[in-house]
Amino acid sequence: MSPEEFIDGLKRDRARGSLAPHQIILLIALSKIYKKSGKVLTDILILNTEFQEVWNIYKNEFKTTNNKLGMPLKAFVNKGYLSIEISEEINDFRNLLELETKISKLAIEDILITFFKIEKIEEYLVTRISK
Repeated sequence: MSPEEFIDGLKRDRARGSLAPHQIILLIALSKIYKKSGKVLTDILILNTEFQEVWNIYKNEFKTTNNKLGMPLKAFVNKGYLSIEISEEINDFRNLLELETKISKLAIEDILITFFKIEKIEEYLVTRISK
């Protein structure tokens, strides 16, 4: 699957008229974590820190100021791009404290690892933040 097909296949919210950047920001953050560590496992604190750093770099590319990780994380878990081990059921993915206390492991699945190995994938993802 090409990067364009992959991104076009994401269900990105248009609630405020513009495409939500959250899933693309999450992909960039996950790619950076994977490339730095070479690992498929991370934790929610590392992921949120990287997500916020990427958000701050590109925040002028989109309108929304909602920099919450929870809903794109839930979408990726539901799609099978990430898997999580939890200590108890997560009631509100929008609540970062709940995610931090209930997610014990977070793993990047093979489909994303393959995606991250595409040459210049982060540069391509940046071009898709707002389109």
